[in-house]
Amino acid sequence: MMQPNGDIRCWIFGSSKALVESDPILRERLDRFFTQWQSHGESVSGRWRILEDRFLIVLREPEGAEVSGCSIDSMVGEVKQLERELDTRLLDSSRIFYRAASGKVESATRLEFKALAAAGAVNPDTEVFDTTLTRFADLVPGLFSKPMRDSWHFRLYEQATAAASRP
Repeated sequence: MMQPNGDIRCWIFGSSKALVESDPILRERLDRFFTQWQSHGESVSGRWRILEDRFLIVLREPEGAEVSGCSIDSMVGEVKQLERELDTRLLDSSRIFYRAASGKVESATRLEFKALAAAGAVNPDTEVFDTTLTRFADLVPGLFSKPMRDSWHFRLYEQATAAASRP
């Protein structure tokens, strides 16, 4: 696993299905992109990794150029292409990522997550993930992942369980 370091900028793209870091499509497309990533004509130094078989992490290394709107747009365009080629959802910010009883990280829409809560498949101790973080140093337990009771996800859980208990 990559070790969090300082204020390195990162983007977290949660996948609707499992990802494999050795996937040739993923490796070829991202490795090629990072050799060409630029901001205002200067090279941006970046890298990528897959965490928990669900999260594509893109990092901007400190030794490269700063990113701008255009360089971020080009990276997001690359991720959109990956979505099509890998038949997954990576840019759907409404998805919720949680650790299932099997130990694997799973993905659900908000409606599906509420149904899981109503059925008792997730509970306040279920580990959930925050894909809105932007600092590499935050990709640690307690920030990137935490029990649902300590996260905004708990509101969805409370809504679903309250609705399920009504006659």
